[in-house]
Amino acid sequence: MADREPSTVSYLAPSQANALIYSTLCGFMLIGLWAGYNTRNKQEFISGVKTQAAAHAFLVKHMSSSLLQSYPELALMPQAGILGLFAYTFASVVPLWMFAIFGPLIRRLCPDGFTLSEYMRRRYGWPIGVLSALIFIGFMFCFMIVELNTYGVICTTIAPNVNRIIPPLIVAITTTIYTAYGGFKASLWTDNFNAIAVIIFIIIGGAMFGTQLDLDKTKVHEKPDNNADPLQLGILTPQKLGGELWYILPVSIIFSQMFNQGFWQRAFASKSNKGLWASVLLASLPLFAIIFLVGMAGPLSYWAHQWPPSEQGYPLISDGDEEDGSNALFYALLTMPKWVHGIVLVLAGVLSSSAYDTFQSAQISVIQNDLFLGRVNIWWCRIFLLLLNVPCVALASISIDIFKVFLVADLASVAVIPPAFLGLSWRLYMLNGFDVFVGGCGGFLTVFIFGTIFYHNAIDGGKLIGLPNDLYADDYSVLGAFFAAPLGALGFALASCIVRILCTYLFCRATGRAFTALEYREYDLRHCVLPQDRPAGLHGIHGSGNPDDGRRLDPEAKEVNDGFDSKLHATHRIQWLPAFLGGGLGLHDSASDMEQDFGHDEKKECPDMDTPLAAESVSHVYSDMPLEMQHETHSFPVT
Repeated sequence: MADREPSTVSYLAPSQANALIYSTLCGFMLIGLWAGYNTRNKQEFISGVKTQAAAHAFLVKHMSSSLLQSYPELALMPQAGILGLFAYTFASVVPLWMFAIFGPLIRRLCPDGFTLSEYMRRRYGWPIGVLSALIFIGFMFCFMIVELNTYGVICTTIAPNVNRIIPPLIVAITTTIYTAYGGFKASLWTDNFNAIAVIIFIIIGGAMFGTQLDLDKTKVHEKPDNNADPLQLGILTPQKLGGELWYILPVSIIFSQMFNQGFWQRAFASKSNKGLWASVLLASLPLFAIIFLVGMAGPLSYWAHQWPPSEQGYPLISDGDEEDGSNALFYALLTMPKWVHGIVLVLAGVLSSSAYDTFQSAQISVIQNDLFLGRVNIWWCRIFLLLLNVPCVALASISIDIFKVFLVADLASVAVIPPAFLGLSWRLYMLNGFDVFVGGCGGFLTVFIFGTIFYHNAIDGGKLIGLPNDLYADDYSVLGAFFAAPLGALGFALASCIVRILCTYLFCRATGRAFTALEYREYDLRHCVLPQDRPAGLHGIHGSGNPDDGRRLDPEAKEVNDGFDSKLHATHRIQWLPAFLGGGLGLHDSASDMEQDFGHDEKKECPDMDTPLAAESVSHVYSDMPLEMQHETHSFPVT
């Protein structure tokens, strides 16, 4: 509306912004260092397996500084609107339920495991495990870049005179210090503070947006006109893309979050499956409400004529802001009091630090446990993590389309992850690592084949893997790609298994060798595991390759001095505390946890094997089965 008066623009002074940035990040570092000081052993540093009554950090693990950009952007995307925002919010909550479903299933195979790559390593052999670890490290590395980049953009948006590279650099330095010292426990403690801060600041920010913005009712109730005026969005009108997103976003985000090992750490940190389900139930509703409220900042900014910026004559925050709504929240923020700017700046710092330290602690766990197979000093892993931070900070100054990065990562995860979960079914015991590898490659190939057929052009079909048009494509190419990837991955994995078995059969018939591809052995899961399921050397494709596998929950297992120095922590000063308070608070040691998990601690002799094996170290114990089911025998391949 041309007759509306331009709003007065105000920014935080550089000194004010720097004070808020440094104090927030340094405060977070002190919390992390205190948590690190109270880290008692390597298990708490790396994984925290079965140490938490409830994995309460699920509420904030979906929240990072990109929360302030990606959700408002999607709500302002043409043909998405409020229906698309609901789909995005729903898709952000659904992965929590997937972790609650798949977590116990994986825990049955790996009672002491704490990452998805460890499950793949112990189920399909260490080569697939190491390859998956590299993929997970690469994905989390991309998310680390996005996180630092987003935080830098937010800081310079609220205070334009602040150096864009300094805030991301401080985040990287502070989180590296306290995660290198405190590991997973430091990240878990900062999650607690993050949850409190997010709830308080979101309530205050929501109240200010609701009272300070003057909405234009004609804009609220307008109908979309994508031909005459693409920016006449009709946000409240259901449209085509908004409906498609109800499939695209849940599927893509579910599988992409499988690459986030921070989620797996928190899922396996719960002492029981009941605690895990309780965490998910308690986190789902508040998470949905918070994300939706933040996403509504986009429509509110549009209805109040704060976005597009040309309506008020605002200087562009970044190129493309006339069509891209990622900065809509900050255009609306320009007209509000400076103390609101300060709250958003502190909130962004809290979100970035919490998200980044989750990636840092997850990276060091995957590097130590799954990439180097627990065979190197943990200081080498810390150095590796430090080197990863250098390109993250260097690339933080480059303009990145956050939503596109997430979307491409989502498509890649949908193509790679599904075949790995087939191994959770005992009926597919014959599936091996080669089949999973073929399935992952087949997912991408299927997208290419679909794109070639859809566009009648192999070049455009290949480009579809990178989603060049994002969700702005006015056809069904994106929807088809997200259908093709998982179906193709599963189809190629099963086809590979069938062809491999058939070829093996023909080879055995021709050479007179015994055909063992479908052979299995029945045994009692409580008592033993097969030789190939034990930790192995690096001379063959079988075995997990990590000598710590199956021993993390064994109270008699001695930890190797591999770089975790308890003298730098409070271990030697607080050992008396659990014993002193145990009777009153119902605390129990790890041995009693083991009895809960396995029901017995005597050693058993495996049939046809010459090595005794403690029942606690069985890789395939179904620790959460009913007692009567634990006495059943199950099948597993001899490969």
